[in-house]
Amino acid sequence: QDNADGTTKELKNAADKDNSCWGICFILLGSFLFSVMFLLVHFFPQTNTFTLVAYRSVVQILLSVSCLFYQGTNPLGQPGTRFWLLVRGLFGSLGVTAIFFGLQKLPLSDAVTLQFTTPAFAAAFAVCLLGEPWTRFDIIGAVVCFSGVALITHPTWLFGPSAVDIDTTSNISAVMKAVAVLVTEIGAACAGIAYVAVRKVNDTSDAAAIVMVLYYAVISIPLCILGSGFLLGEWNIFGGTEELSPYDNFWLLLMGLAGYGGQWFYNLGLQRIAVARVS
Repeated sequence: QDNADGTTKELKNAADKDNSCWGICFILLGSFLFSVMFLLVHFFPQTNTFTLVAYRSVVQILLSVSCLFYQGTNPLGQPGTRFWLLVRGLFGSLGVTAIFFGLQKLPLSDAVTLQFTTPAFAAAFAVCLLGEPWTRFDIIGAVVCFSGVALITHPTWLFGPSAVDIDTTSNISAVMKAVAVLVTEIGAACAGIAYVAVRKVNDTSDAAAIVMVLYYAVISIPLCILGSGFLLGEWNIFGGTEELSPYDNFWLLLMGLAGYGGQWFYNLGLQRIAVARVS
C-alpha cells in the first residue's frame, strides 16, 4: 500500500511539473503575441479606442466560433463554469479597452511598463480569492522581471523621453497623460481579476481556452458600443468619422490575430500554472 501511494504521488508530481513547464511556454508565447498587438495598437493614436477593441473582438469571434464548431464544443462552456466565464469576459474586456487607451495616449514604453503590473495585481487577487501562496521566491522573481521590463522599455519617467516619444505624444496634454496612466493601471487591475477567473474556471481543456476567448469577444462588442456612445458621443464604432484604408484594415486584422493568439496561449498557461507563479 505504501509503495502504491508513493508511486501515485511521484506520478502526480511528474504530471504537475510537466503542466508547469507547458504553462510557462504558453505564457511566453502569449506574451510575445501580446507585445506584437501592443505595437500595432500604437500605430493608431487617433483612432477611437473602442473601434480598435471592436475590430479585435470581431476577428476573435470568427476564429473562436470556427474552432469550436470544428471541435463540436458548446460555445457556452460547461454549466458550472459559466459565471466565471462571464467574469473573465467582462473584466478582460474592460482591461483590454483601458490598456488600449493607454497605448494610444502614452509613449509605448510607458504603456507597456504599466501593463506589466498586471501580474502583480493578479498575484494579489489570487492570494485573496484563490488562497494561492505567493512565496518569497515568487516576489523576487516578480521584482526581477518588472525591473527587466523597465530596463528594456526605458519608460520616460525613469530614463527621460526619446525623440520618438516626443514626436508621437507632443500633442497630448499633461492632464490627458495623467488620465491615461490612471486608466491603464485600472485596466491592469481588471486584467488581474480576469486571470484569477481563468483559474476559477478550473478546466484545462483546449476547448475551454477558446470558449474564454469567445466570451471576452462577445462581451466586448456591446461594451464598446455603449462606451463609445456615452463617453465619446460616437455610436458607430465600425465607421464613425474616420475612414480606414485597406492598409489600416490589414494592420487591424493582424492586431486581431495577435490578440487571439496571445489570449488563447495565456488562457492555456493560466490553466496549468498558479497565477502567482505566472507573475
